[in-house]
Amino acid sequence: MTDTALEARQSTAGGFGTALTTAYSEALAGVYDDVYPDTPDLDDIGTFLLTLAHPGARVLELGVGTGRVALRLAEQGFEVHGVETSPAMLARLAEKDPRGRVVPHLGDLTGLDLGRTFDVVLAPFNVLCCATAVDEQIALMHALARHTAPGGHVVTETFDPSDHHVQKGNAVTTHPVGERGAMIESVAVLPASQNMLVQNTLFLDGAPPSCATTVLRYLWPSELDLLGGVARLELVARHSGWREQPFDGGDSRKMCVSVFRPLA
Repeated sequence: MTDTALEARQSTAGGFGTALTTAYSEALAGVYDDVYPDTPDLDDIGTFLLTLAHPGARVLELGVGTGRVALRLAEQGFEVHGVETSPAMLARLAEKDPRGRVVPHLGDLTGLDLGRTFDVVLAPFNVLCCATAVDEQIALMHALARHTAPGGHVVTETFDPSDHHVQKGNAVTTHPVGERGAMIESVAVLPASQNMLVQNTLFLDGAPPSCATTVLRYLWPSELDLLGGVARLELVARHSGWREQPFDGGDSRKMCVSVFRPLA
């Protein structure tokens, strides 16, 4: 295995959640940056991480995708590695990162073992929710802990599920895809299992409609704390945003940024 930053290290494939996430990401890789364009507040993530680690710290991002977060962190001076299950997403990252500032790793998140640790292990944008069952989420928390250096931190971003948990019927939203078309997203909720069924239909100029479907499992903050405890991680802070806004729950529009550290 070489040291080149453009090499994607391969790890063992995972279970049902990994298969769903990979297929979904493969289908949306070509439009992901149009649907979720870069925004100035992405810089807030790096500023937040500097409250936990020194400049130039080693950061591992799970679910690196096309590098929206990782490339910003690299620009801010962090040493960044990114794990992704989708080859198409990593191909898009490589196009955006010709200098190889982010070291890519292709493989399953839940069974990940890179054989090294990092100052910060980051799971942003609901990556934990891509594990569709409790056992997968436990395995994912263990993977986060396994890659955290002594004195380091695990940082996760999820969403407050309060409103979704009582949702009746499908929630439908429309996202522009740059100037190429639109994406219609339909979300149904299964409260008993805390699963969300997500279907996206793409309407792009000059192409027939196409669909991508995935399943998420949302987490209550208290449940996240229990999963952390199982993986010997303790909660040290929780915010509703990257600017350390207080988190009080009860509003699905709020983010849930949780900071853990390994137990001694």
